This record gives sequence, C-alpha cells and structure tokens, in this order.
Amino acid sequence: MNDLSSLSANAETCNPLAPDTFTETLANLASAQALDLDPFPLVKHDVQHWRTKEGTRVRFLATHERPMFDLVLRFKAGSALDGDTPGLAALALYALDQGTAELNATQFTERLEGLGAVMNRQVTQDCAIVTLRSLNTPDLRACALRLITEMVARPALRPEDVAKISARLVGAQQSSLQPLHARLFDATMEQLLAGHPYATPLAGTLDGLGSLTPDDVRAFHRQAYSANNLDIGLVGDLSREEAQALVNDLTQALPQQWAAVPPPALPVSAAGPLHLERPGASTQVLLTLPLHVWPKDEDYPALLMATEILGAGFESRLTAELRTRRALTYSIYAVLEPMDAGCLWQVSWDIAPEYRDASRVLVSNVLECFIAHGPTQAECDLALNQLAGKLMRGMADNAVLANGLAAFSHQGLPANHLASYQEKLAALTPEGIRQAARGWLDIKKAFFATLGPAVDQQPLPEPPTIGV
Repeated sequence: MNDLSSLSANAETCNPLAPDTFTETLANLASAQALDLDPFPLVKHDVQHWRTKEGTRVRFLATHERPMFDLVLRFKAGSALDGDTPGLAALALYALDQGTAELNATQFTERLEGLGAVMNRQVTQDCAIVTLRSLNTPDLRACALRLITEMVARPALRPEDVAKISARLVGAQQSSLQPLHARLFDATMEQLLAGHPYATPLAGTLDGLGSLTPDDVRAFHRQAYSANNLDIGLVGDLSREEAQALVNDLTQALPQQWAAVPPPALPVSAAGPLHLERPGASTQVLLTLPLHVWPKDEDYPALLMATEILGAGFESRLTAELRTRRALTYSIYAVLEPMDAGCLWQVSWDIAPEYRDASRVLVSNVLECFIAHGPTQAECDLALNQLAGKLMRGMADNAVLANGLAAFSHQGLPANHLASYQEKLAALTPEGIRQAARGWLDIKKAFFATLGPAVDQQPLPEPPTIGV
C-alpha cells in the first residue's frame, strides 16, 4: 500500500465534544418533551441452571406465553479443533442430518417437517451449534427430541453422505457468490493469526476436505459431541421437571467423558497491511485488533460501550464522520466479537478505491481521538439506551434468548448475567470507558485488510458544505 503520510493532510484536529447529556440535548425539541429516556426496563427473568451428571451445563428459562420451546446445543466442536485437516468440524456438523441408523436424509427431513419442528446448525471457530424449535404438546415434543437426539448422538455418517456434504463445502468455497466480507475476514485470519487454530476458514480448505474420510468424521463426532463438551440453552413452555427430563434423555444418549482444551490466546502483534485485488467500483476495508479480554473480565462492558459509541448506530462517531459529514461510505460499523481465545475488535467499511488509504488514516484519527478524550455523557446515555433496546428485542425472541443462555454458559458468565448486565453498563462513566479504550485499543497494532481494485491513491475531498 502507499505511504500514508502524504494522505493525512486532511486529518483535522481532534476536538472533544460538548459534555451535555443526551436528555439535555433533546430538551429544546418540543416533540421530545414527553420522552423519558433515562430509565429502561430491568431484566427480571429467573434463569435456572444446573449441571447434569454427564457434565453438561444447562441454562433454562420457563416462558408460558406460547406452547413451544427453543433448544440450543452448543458443543465445543468448532473449527479450532480441525488440526491438520481444515474442514473437519464443519463436515461433521453438516453431515449430522444426513440420516441415522434407521432413517436416510430424506426420511429424517420429512419426519422433522411433519412435526412442525425447525432445526438449524452453525459452525464457529469455537462451537458447533444445533438449534431446535418445536411445539410443546407432549407427543410432538417427545418425537422432535427423539429425532434430534438420534441425529446428534447416533448419526449414520455413511460414506456417500459424508462425500455429498464435503462436495457442498468445496462448492461453496469455489463459488463466486461468497460474500466479499467473508473473503476479507478469512484472509485476515489467515495472515494475522498464522499458526493459530483460528487461522483456517470455518468451512475448511480444499486440501483439508479432500483428505478427510468418513472414519475421521466418526472419530471426531465420538469425541467432540460428548455430553461433557456441551452447553445447553432452553427456553419455553416447560416446567423444571420437564426441562430436566428433556435434557437428561439427550445427554445420556451422547458420547461421554471428553472435553475440548481451550485454544491458545490470540497472538497480539503488529502486522503489515494486506490488499486483495478485485475489480469493482468500491473497496472493502477491515480493521482487526486481537484483544486478550473475555466477556467475564471487568473491562469487557466498557469495551462494549466503546464499540457501541464508535460504530454501532447512525449517531456513532465513525458513521457521523464518514457517512453523515463526508459522504464517503454508506456503511461503517464496529463489532466486539468474543471468542474462547480472546476478542476480535473490528471496524468494517466500504470506500471509493482511490480513498482506500486515506480512509484508513481518517478512521485511525477518529479512534485515536476517542482514546485520547473518551466519550461524552451524551454518547454514554445514547449507547446505554441502544444496548438496552437490543437486549429487550433479543429477549422478545425465545430462539435468540435460548442461544444467548447457551453462549453465556459457554463463556463462563453467571446465571444472573441478564439481570446484572444492564446495571454494569449503567454504572460506567465516560472516564471509565476512556480508560478501558486506552488500555486495550492500541490502533498502532491494528491490522488492515482491503479488497478491491489497485488504483492511485488520493487525499480525501473536503467535506461538502450544506446550504452553499
């Protein structure tokens, strides 16, 4: 990439924002006089938790509004366990529904659909996730659970079925329809985390998939799909006794006595930028910063708030600067992604190819300004309400809630996390958030990856002047 020093002329002096609160900012708006944005509803759900004798960790929340339940099985069976055969975890997960000892793939699907049940799967670096939504009449519940139990505990994994799923994974990798952000993310992980278990793509590699056999998949399943390697989230119209019986029937059928070893911490070191050539009218940019912080750590809530303030809404600093003020991009956002080996803090945006490098300078300047001065109370108030709103929306969907309960268990968060989450966020001060950002967000160690055409780089244009 070009030397960035010649592109920084347009970088403006960092001026901290006025310290008024969000509610004070709205005080002059007649239409906002009746709004009271300080309080937000507190979570009062009674999440029950226990550990089965097989070692499975369970979080359960009874809700009786609808006659259904959502079950999430979160096995520590993600791509970090692939080892020398990238694609093993994905192949094992997506081959599960190809049949059992008694049913082939078509029969299994027809039985599940006939019950009105919905099953989905997802593989991540750390986990293989199976979700089930079903009606809760005793007969339907028993039949749906029997099918899912057979699928995860005793899959057939026939050679022809494993070969079929492997071919699908290979086809997905070779497809030109792969999202650009996914390509950029995979390239980032491969270079930034070289040698780490997270470095290979979730769906594996062509060589890895080509070397896998059905016996490899069966051996992986016998270990990684152990009851001792599982966190469960369960939400629905069930009593505690019914929930325990459901969980026990499942966990007793699973393989036993194996648990994954956590991956090593993410490597944190400065690395040179990466550019992937691709023709097009825009360039995708991804900033990545590995952090040795986990959801149960004291600084995590402050980093979550910092992320919300910087790039998680239309009023966020990055959106305000790059989209609203300068009209350089349609979308820019920041995320804090928790993983077993630490967190990935990322900022993603698209930009005209000629402003690729200059936009890096601008984004870095916005981040450095935030680290130097911290947020205003107004930004904290707004971010708190946005996060509370996201939590409320998520809790309105039992499937999202069940997935969250399984994730919280996996991350080692306490059973009362939902109840204490908002209180921890509300207790944060602008200075506390600044200190956390200053301690963790070292932009000099950020890794930049771009995907787009190679063109001569230009300084950013002056921001448009409204009304002239």
